[in-house]
Amino acid sequence: MNERGASRGRWTRRLRSSHMRFIGLILLLELLFGGALLLSVTQLVRADLDAADSAIAIDARDTLLGIARDQGDASLMSAVMARMSDDEDSVVLLVDRTGQRIAGNLAAWPPNIVPGPRWTKATLYRVGDSAPAPFGIAAARLPDGRRLLVGERTDQSDQIRQTVEGTLLTALLLALPLAIVGAWLAVHIIDRRITHIAATAAGVGAGDIGRRVPLDGSGDSLDALAGAINAMLDRIGELLAELRMVTDSIAHDLRSPLTRMRARIDRARETDDPAMLRAAIDGISREADALLAMLASALEISRMEAGIGRDHLVPTDLGRMLADIGELYEPLVDERGRELVLAITAPVDAPAHRELLGQALSNLIDNALKYGAGRVTLSLRAESGMALIGVADEGEGIPPTREAEAMRRFGRLDSARGIAGAGLGLSLVAAVARMHGGRVRFARRDDGHGSGFVVEMLIATAG
Repeated sequence: MNERGASRGRWTRRLRSSHMRFIGLILLLELLFGGALLLSVTQLVRADLDAADSAIAIDARDTLLGIARDQGDASLMSAVMARMSDDEDSVVLLVDRTGQRIAGNLAAWPPNIVPGPRWTKATLYRVGDSAPAPFGIAAARLPDGRRLLVGERTDQSDQIRQTVEGTLLTALLLALPLAIVGAWLAVHIIDRRITHIAATAAGVGAGDIGRRVPLDGSGDSLDALAGAINAMLDRIGELLAELRMVTDSIAHDLRSPLTRMRARIDRARETDDPAMLRAAIDGISREADALLAMLASALEISRMEAGIGRDHLVPTDLGRMLADIGELYEPLVDERGRELVLAITAPVDAPAHRELLGQALSNLIDNALKYGAGRVTLSLRAESGMALIGVADEGEGIPPTREAEAMRRFGRLDSARGIAGAGLGLSLVAAVARMHGGRVRFARRDDGHGSGFVVEMLIATAG
């Protein structure tokens, strides 16, 4: 009983599977298409054959009516008798106004035949026949009240119609097995592609991060899906590598401030001098603030990488925002003996997170003041649907070969080792740019605003 139940359950699952639904859908479409084709062709053949039969019956009737009109009753009677004797497939009947037969091969006027311009089909017994036969009938009423009926057998037309219908039905029945085979092949091909994707996902889930879905180069939807999955896995691999690097960097960069904090704590424990104790506590507080700031920046970057904060993008006048930031930093720049210049070519509006974008620009200005030289220039221009916000100075900047290193979290170049910082400034700028649908790029300039190094943030002007 259990085995039968398990077997029944397996068959139920198979019947409910996507494979069986796909095959059933193809069979249903085959039946619908075949049925529509069978119906349309049958109707066309029926219409053509009926038109031919109608033309024959009406032409024969009109011929006899013409003889009666032009040559008189004697000629009409001769034509009726001749048609009875010469044409074995015809039916003809002439009755008077009371319905009594005058001439013809029918015993009486059929009750379902009404004289008129149209033709009709009827199964009739002719005089001398042992079985009824189908006829195409055309009837008319003569001016003196007599009625004339003329028709031709439609056996051949009916046979042709039946042959066509039988042939199409046979073709439809033969096409069903082919449709089943075709559906199975299609399911097999799709299933094989999906199996590759599932195997890759299982391998990645088991820890094989480098595994990728094979592409066949066809460019179809499954190939596009495989490419998208591979791109996603590449990005996941990059994030994992960055996570490992960040973890190592945090462990390395936390070691020094924690060591200094431990040393200050030890000195504070060993002294009774209030001044030295106060100085040690102040030093510990500064180290703790630096650690908290570093961790807050790292957390903020991670939040932006996860897309948190996009719902706070609001239409912003970037030119006005740069002017406000320039006004805020102008006293600090003057105090350093430097100059701050705004170069805004045209007003640019874009959806922006004002706080984060302002923090990114502040980081760039701080970097220009710490590591750059000469005049600091804040620039804004529009280019191909993007807003380009640049912060430039007249220093040497970052060597092209070390730009990627400078963009890493906790990445610090040799020239920055002696200056306070955690190496998160450019990483935060890059994260802000990506959250705004853009990126960060470095350039060397030589224009009317001087020569030097410029960091540009590209952000999308449309949400």
